[in-house]
Amino acid sequence: MKQLARKPFFLALLMSLPLWIVFNNFIVAIMVALLVAFLISMCYSLYTIKQAKPKADAPESKTHPKK
Repeated sequence: MKQLARKPFFLALLMSLPLWIVFNNFIVAIMVALLVAFLISMCYSLYTIKQAKPKADAPESKTHPKK
């Protein structure tokens, strides 16, 4: 799933086939698939950014160096 979330256009192509059967309209299926695929990609990107952020923003020591 991680690889598909990084490539939203490929995910949209895969999702358009079942949606074509459900909606019985290829244009609607491809539009819905594109919207959902880019939403999934955006959510995955935000998830990875939030996972990496605490490691990069480690709290610094608040004690002042002694003179």
